[in-house]
Amino acid sequence: MDNILAIWTKEGLLRDNNDDGVIDGTAVFIDLPDHLAPEGLIDFCARLGYETTSLSLRFFEHGNSAVKMSFIYSDVKTEIRLENWELIVRYKSEAELSDLLKLIAAMDPEESAGTSDTIEFKDGKLAAGQVFIKTIEGRGEEAHPEINSLSDLWSFSGVGKNNEASPSKLLHLNVSIEETVKTAELLKGLCDFAARSAMYSTDIVFPVTGERSSGGLRLEVLEDSSASLELTEPNVLQLKGPKELVGSAAHHLAREKHWSEGGAFGYWEQGYSLKQKTEAPLLFEAEWEDVQETEMAYRILKDSEDLSGADIEIFLSEPGEVRRELKKKWKDLFPEVKSLKVRSAFKTALHWLVEEVLPELGDSGEAVQGLEIKVKKESSENGLELPIRWIQEMYPADRLIEEEFGLKAELVNYQLEDKSEHTYVVFRVDERGMRHFVSSLDVPVSELPYVDGKHYVYPVSSAVRVRTGEGAVREQIIQTDRERFYRFYTEEVLPRLRREVADYREGQGHTRPLFDRIEIDVWMSEEERKLPVDEERISSLEALHEDLYFNTLDYFAHMGEELEGKSFNAPGGVHPFMHVREGEKPEAYIRVYSWVDKPLEDWVTTSIRFDEKGALAEAVMTNGKEEVTLSVEAFEKPEGHIHPDVQHWLSEQDSYRILYPDHSYRGHAIPIIECFMDAGEEFYSPLKMSLFKKTIFIEAGHHSNEVSSTPAVLQLLERADNKFGDWLKDVNLVILPLANPDGYELVTKLIEEHPEWKHHAARYNAVGLEYSLVRFQKTVFGEANIYPEILRRWAPDVIVDDHGIPAHEWVQPFAGYNSPPRFPVSYFLPSAKIYGIGRLSSGNYRDLHVGNLEAVVERISQYISGTGIEKENKYWQERFRKYGNQWLPAVFPIEEAPGIHFYRQADVAPSYSTIGISRYPDWIAAEVISEAADEVVYDEVLESCIEAHIVFNLAILEVLQKAGIEVKRNGLSYERVRPINLS
Repeated sequence: MDNILAIWTKEGLLRDNNDDGVIDGTAVFIDLPDHLAPEGLIDFCARLGYETTSLSLRFFEHGNSAVKMSFIYSDVKTEIRLENWELIVRYKSEAELSDLLKLIAAMDPEESAGTSDTIEFKDGKLAAGQVFIKTIEGRGEEAHPEINSLSDLWSFSGVGKNNEASPSKLLHLNVSIEETVKTAELLKGLCDFAARSAMYSTDIVFPVTGERSSGGLRLEVLEDSSASLELTEPNVLQLKGPKELVGSAAHHLAREKHWSEGGAFGYWEQGYSLKQKTEAPLLFEAEWEDVQETEMAYRILKDSEDLSGADIEIFLSEPGEVRRELKKKWKDLFPEVKSLKVRSAFKTALHWLVEEVLPELGDSGEAVQGLEIKVKKESSENGLELPIRWIQEMYPADRLIEEEFGLKAELVNYQLEDKSEHTYVVFRVDERGMRHFVSSLDVPVSELPYVDGKHYVYPVSSAVRVRTGEGAVREQIIQTDRERFYRFYTEEVLPRLRREVADYREGQGHTRPLFDRIEIDVWMSEEERKLPVDEERISSLEALHEDLYFNTLDYFAHMGEELEGKSFNAPGGVHPFMHVREGEKPEAYIRVYSWVDKPLEDWVTTSIRFDEKGALAEAVMTNGKEEVTLSVEAFEKPEGHIHPDVQHWLSEQDSYRILYPDHSYRGHAIPIIECFMDAGEEFYSPLKMSLFKKTIFIEAGHHSNEVSSTPAVLQLLERADNKFGDWLKDVNLVILPLANPDGYELVTKLIEEHPEWKHHAARYNAVGLEYSLVRFQKTVFGEANIYPEILRRWAPDVIVDDHGIPAHEWVQPFAGYNSPPRFPVSYFLPSAKIYGIGRLSSGNYRDLHVGNLEAVVERISQYISGTGIEKENKYWQERFRKYGNQWLPAVFPIEEAPGIHFYRQADVAPSYSTIGISRYPDWIAAEVISEAADEVVYDEVLESCIEAHIVFNLAILEVLQKAGIEVKRNGLSYERVRPINLS
């Protein structure tokens, strides 16, 4: 240091410890005599903290590289001089010394352009030679952090807490000290407190001590018989205690860490909340059992009049082996029957085609160069089924025919018929391209109301159909075992539950559930078979699992619309457990657990008490009705993590910071990973770090049955190191590796019996809520708080949300044989190995966001080009066109980019106020979703999905790394031009 005017630069008292171009430390040893306590030193240290992104509170400790600051009494003048690389402060009085330090703290940074070895306190101003130095008093017009509870003092986002995130943060702090307790020891503690508070800010108001301007945060230090910190009104704190103890209390207070970082501060509130949770009591139970549909079919045959010479078709929801045994058994019992077919009542056409039509065609010896299948167009007026419903029920017939009969899938084609006598008519195409009739099929259906009370659904039904020799047809519909149970559930169980929760309180169904959970166990004889095609399978019970889950959610969503005009999106957990029990009668057992409702209480910490050594000992909370006193205890980071990949990564890594911002509804601590260039300091200001560097936030595991995103984000770090080298010099990365641990806990239970189902019951949180809807609200769902907390703490430029889609067919016969009606587009089959969704804002920044998104899409396309990902995307795009897009492009949309679908339309990614780019379009540059076909996959397929996510995210990282930023300084205020331009 050879110029005292450069005091607030890295040539002065500031340091860039890791050589990334950002100030991340200070280097000063303040040798304060015991008899001095100039309040202006608090301002001086506040400026030290304000100028850095990270800090260790060692101002009053010797350091090898620190600039020493000494104090000498002088009866001549008050000044600060640079002598032999030391700062010598001469003072005529403590009052003048205090004023000198206050003015130096408020020096205009532009003044450092000059050269001098002395700054003199002259006529109440600072002077270097004959030139007065400009100082700045902060404006204090911006919003400042709020402290409405003492737990907000050191919050996850720094000092104070705001509901809304912002890339700027004002510190408007005033510290006043009662003369009777003023000591050098107390002053040191308050200097640390002010420095740490200022570090979290991008703008600051000076002076910090002395005459108070209106607004802001006030800390009053007073003498009292016992040491405590009191919140006398919002933003007004009183640190009280005897003279010999209050300094130690200030020292400890300045160094306390928020509980999310492994400290104790604020954990009394979190811990108290966790302890209030109890096991939900049983509300009611219900049982169901019935005879098998096979028994019903047999009774119809037995009771039928003359079957002599009849052709009989029987449709049953039974496994293929059971159907074959029944056919043999019934032919023996009814020898007079001319022909007997026992067909599946689930995906009837697919089974008919591969079990009957193709084998018979092969036996005929006729040339087959292709198949054309005429399919009846669905046209029910109030039905939920799509017009292509009967094409959907064929999926994936063409690929199955290719695998099992050798006829290429592209030679199997469908025609949708507005009017047709039959549900299906199959023609073979010969070597000359001529068509020849092969067979036809009429599929029996049932009718039942959908849970919204407005629509109907028409699932395939079991039936006995008898054609006599005279041409007469008698058909008797039999409800499948699945339909009869589903009717019992929707007609008896759900209405009873509705009555039970009718006396709900305000907020239930939205910010807290109506009931805790429904557990459903179903035992049925149904087909469970994996196909030799992609990840496809035949599973009517998986379809029932999906119907029970989503249709229950829709039932209560409709109830909310009826009662309040808005959906109940948090009704309670729905946990369907399906059990295959071949050849036995169907039964089910249902348990419903109640939610013991306690309205959300605003517990406020009004007092913190210190022990005889000045350490935090107790916290006093009140909800306005009662008061509780709690011990101050540190949060203990969990020994293990529920996800094995996260657990392994946490146990192996030592390079990045792990924090726990909140607990899930079921009490799981949720970790986040912060990746930045370490400066070796004790405290960090992520908000200020994101001021000087671009920041990206990646969320994984939001829907826990989407299994590839969590391992992908953990592997991303090593891949980024290998590809970009010292990329953290340019970018900060925040990772939420498993956003929904409650969902993951459920999916681990569900896959024990059915490891390859999609298990959407684990899609949302523990109470069936898409919890992103309640972000930025006071809620019992801690998982909903993580995203807002990260935005408050980091103000990221880019947000990436890694998701997944089904890896195999998604059907719900009792919801229109499609993915749920709640989704505006269809997800009935995979559309890609991975595709992207870009969220766009409305308003003044839309054009910039569109340009940013195009830059991201272009780079992702470049990364994917020529890879196996592009090849798989092309394969799935062709499948998606064949079975959906060519018929209903609005329901099965495709927005192409080279090598990948990338959707920008609101139908695919609707905008709402709890999405970052919608809420903060003025500073978030881009928000992107990835969707890999990973529900639920393993081994090579899982690895391919992981790779797809990694490649997708690496491309976005590169776009952000190469983008330029512009940081401006206006006096003491820092700001960055946002949103950044990624193109």
